[in-house]
Amino acid sequence: MTAIFISFVIITLINMLAYAWAYRNQSDHLTDISYSFCFIATSFYFLLGYGDITPPRIVLTMMVFLWGLRLGGFLFYRICKMGKDSRFDDFRNSKSGFLKFWILQSVSIWIIALPVMTGLLVQKLTLTIPAVLLWLCGWLLESASDWQKFTFKSSNNNSDFINTGLYSSIRHPNYLGEILVWLGIFWYVAPSLSGWMWWSIISPAWVIILLVKVSGIPIIEKSNQLKYKDNPSYKSYLQKTWRLIPCIY
Repeated sequence: MTAIFISFVIITLINMLAYAWAYRNQSDHLTDISYSFCFIATSFYFLLGYGDITPPRIVLTMMVFLWGLRLGGFLFYRICKMGKDSRFDDFRNSKSGFLKFWILQSVSIWIIALPVMTGLLVQKLTLTIPAVLLWLCGWLLESASDWQKFTFKSSNNNSDFINTGLYSSIRHPNYLGEILVWLGIFWYVAPSLSGWMWWSIISPAWVIILLVKVSGIPIIEKSNQLKYKDNPSYKSYLQKTWRLIPCIY
């Protein structure tokens, strides 16, 4: 339990250092790198510091490592191409406003990483193949949809909405992939959890709430409706697609 609280201190310290650099240089280049790095560093810290190097623990760590490496690498490449992230335009030059973002990022990382930390504290973690397959489906879905959207926006000068590939049926397949990744990770550790460790169920719930109700779908949907309000093709696209899960939502 103590190790998990120590990890929150370390995660917050990393993000505060990144915040100081980002605010001083008015740069968005460290935002996603620090996010992914915290997950990778935390998973390896618990793998190496709290138990034997067993196959189930290695698999859990690699799930986080591959997810973080792919996400951090892709987002860093994207921000280098874009130059800046427009989401921060309203508060990037505000010391307190920008700080709030980095604090929220620290809290989110810690909450989302809870099943990884608790799973790596379990002495006899078991290998749950169906959970790995669910994680793999999410990882592949997120990877493919991120790349499809990035290449589409690059070739269309970011002036049109994507309605091809995975986006022809659902409007946010990348978010569905992210949710499946963390559901898979929680499922992987769940058979080995006991007592207070079950609090880590908040991780996939937090991801779902953030993406579905807070900082994901609502913001993008609102922005797109304003951007394409006079575009009849976009209105038609909204009518024939689902936000996240076909026939459900």
